[in-house]
Amino acid sequence: MTDHHSDQRELGTEPSCGERAMDKRILYMGPTMAHFEDLVSGLAGAVGCEAETSAAGRVVVCRNVQMCFAGTTEVDEALRLLRTGYFNLVMVDARGAVGRPPDPARAMALLDGMEKEPDVEARYGFHRVIVLVSGVGGDGVDQLIAAFGARRVGRVIRDVSDGPCLDAPPAPHRNSAFFRLVADESMRIMLAGRRGKRALCASGGGITGIYFEMGVLKCLSDCLTPSLSDAFDMFFGISAGAVVTGFMANGYSIDEAMGAVAGVRGLRLPPTTLSVFRLEHIDFRGFGWRMATITRQIGAVLKQALRGRRKVSLESLMIDYSDLLGPPFHGDGFEAMIRRAFESPGATNDFRRLRKPLYIGATDQDARTHVLFGDQGHDDVPISKAIQASLSINPAFRAAPIQGRYYEDGAVTRTSNFVEAIQKGADLVLIIDPFVPYVSRRPGFAVQRGFLYNIDQNIRTASYTRFEGIRDLVLRQHPHVSCYTFLPRNRLRRLMAVNPMDHRPYLPIWRGAYLSTLERLELLQYRIAGDLAAHGIHLDLSRAQEVAARLRRADAPQLGDFYPEGRFQVRGGSPPLRVLGRSDVRSGAPAARSTQPSAA
Repeated sequence: MTDHHSDQRELGTEPSCGERAMDKRILYMGPTMAHFEDLVSGLAGAVGCEAETSAAGRVVVCRNVQMCFAGTTEVDEALRLLRTGYFNLVMVDARGAVGRPPDPARAMALLDGMEKEPDVEARYGFHRVIVLVSGVGGDGVDQLIAAFGARRVGRVIRDVSDGPCLDAPPAPHRNSAFFRLVADESMRIMLAGRRGKRALCASGGGITGIYFEMGVLKCLSDCLTPSLSDAFDMFFGISAGAVVTGFMANGYSIDEAMGAVAGVRGLRLPPTTLSVFRLEHIDFRGFGWRMATITRQIGAVLKQALRGRRKVSLESLMIDYSDLLGPPFHGDGFEAMIRRAFESPGATNDFRRLRKPLYIGATDQDARTHVLFGDQGHDDVPISKAIQASLSINPAFRAAPIQGRYYEDGAVTRTSNFVEAIQKGADLVLIIDPFVPYVSRRPGFAVQRGFLYNIDQNIRTASYTRFEGIRDLVLRQHPHVSCYTFLPRNRLRRLMAVNPMDHRPYLPIWRGAYLSTLERLELLQYRIAGDLAAHGIHLDLSRAQEVAARLRRADAPQLGDFYPEGRFQVRGGSPPLRVLGRSDVRSGAPAARSTQPSAA
């Protein structure tokens, strides 16, 4: 490896290159470093461009844009750089040279390696790849261009010469039209305005899913500037995600939501319990209707049996009358709680009056179709009713009646509405999906559990398998879309899978969600920071890393541990709060160690 190549490897950590809006980073891979020098020299000869040498390596300044090149001739090195740094463009040089025919095998190997990236969300979009080929003409060059075009790269540019002369110094004005075209296309791809929208999509997962999504959002809130409500243009929610995104779209901060669940008083949201096992959630009307129906039908059967017209058996009763077993709960109590919050000053229960669009996914129980409340034709439904419909999972909750139709959990027909987000113009999509199965390394673990556990795990498996297949397909069809998914780590999934309706373990779920989100951000920081920056969002992990250190030290986390100073704070949007003491916290809930109002 040449000294120049070694210099280029430092580009990934060089602070002077790529830190300004007009600084663009380009990964170059070609057959030789002489090809690279020929390219830099040729670009310098293009109209309005000049070459420079910086501490980071080779730089071409073209039309006030500083293009910082990382150059290599090795496929493995190029793949390593792609996994550790953010690049606005990848330039693959498959040109031959004077006296040497093109050898596209190395270029194809790089594209193969990029395609095989196991993390689909870290896969580099081929629409930001330029391939350079050479040759005056002939079937061979045409076939090569067609082969690269079939890989759906952003642009294939032909040098109509034989390529550089490796035995002579680079000729900056050789075939200047080729280099001008390379400069033009590079500028076009790198400076293409991000006109797309930013969407947050939250999936289902029961009450434990709500807690997971809150923990994820708390970490994102600590890492992103501007605030979450300003960072996204659209919100999509299904089931548990409908609850969380509904409050976000209405201007409530994640701190207020966490404080309400933890029992903090004095907030815009009162202390809240998500326990299902309360009288207000039991479907007494459904029980009464079913008992009356059962009594009538069994009476009729017994009369027929006494007259010898019908033979009665336990099997016939179990099969013929199983329809009379119904969900024990309804969502009216949760709807009333949400409605009170959305009808308070500063909020709204009307989709049409929200500052940012909110879309709630539900399933028409009879038509078996997905419905997007908040969309045109379904935006006259109160938001709280739409959320009730979206979380009414059978067999736990009965369907929610709305305008003569009956709706149940949106997770029946969708795992996430990220496809709808892309269709509505989003090219930056963050997905939160807590509805994933626990994977046991011990054979027989699941068979020793009850049927409710296994039903839940089977549904989670089917849901996530559906999501993975659709996501991979859609992202290949829309390579310009930057998509990042936040999932619970497997250890946390086990806790969440004990009972998805368990409202008690919110603190350990928040902690697990916060830490797993930070780990995902740290893993993909090189990539996600650039994608966020293209949309005007700044990523800074320092606050979250300070919080994570506190959470890892805590044997049993408390609400204050989710804040760097160990004190509960409300950041963004809320009116000034008085300092809250132990008497302001609901009995039985862990108290915030102290609270201090904070500026947005």
